[in-house]
Amino acid sequence: MSHDLRGSLANLRMGLQACRESPEMLAVLGEAMLQEVDKLDGRLVQLGWMARCGAPNRDECNVHLVVEGWAQDRGLECLKLEPVRASIDPDLLKAALDQLYNNAQSHGGGCTQVCLAVQGKRLELEVRDQGKGWPADLHEWLKDPQLWNGQIALGLAVTQRVAWAHQGELLLEHGSAALSLPL
Repeated sequence: MSHDLRGSLANLRMGLQACRESPEMLAVLGEAMLQEVDKLDGRLVQLGWMARCGAPNRDECNVHLVVEGWAQDRGLECLKLEPVRASIDPDLLKAALDQLYNNAQSHGGGCTQVCLAVQGKRLELEVRDQGKGWPADLHEWLKDPQLWNGQIALGLAVTQRVAWAHQGELLLEHGSAALSLPL
């Protein structure tokens, strides 16, 4: 993880030094440096959410309204939400949804639906996509921080920790990922 963060900082340092030596380099490197800042910011946000999982701020709330508000903020209309009330940390739940949504967009061909349902004594919050899914023998491995193309992949690891913070689990299946949390 520290290697990934230091790599981004080193890229920014080199870009800034090049711009200092030759101001016209800003036109060449400016967009790449902004992308590097965005990547670094994303990693720091993910690390913040992972740290917060150790002490969730749980509150009894209408989970379907939390999910609906999250979806509206992103302009999503592909919802299938069952009304349910549960003790959750709404901010951590939205962070997990962000990770699952980003994963569906980046690796699953796009998010097709967000579903919330009660299955027995569990709340199931699922993000569906068009992807083929990962082989079942890789599912546990994917839930830990992984090195992909020289960068640490934290999305599913953050989601796994959010599930654990609620005494739940992250379920990975063909074309979907879901949080299964006790009511």
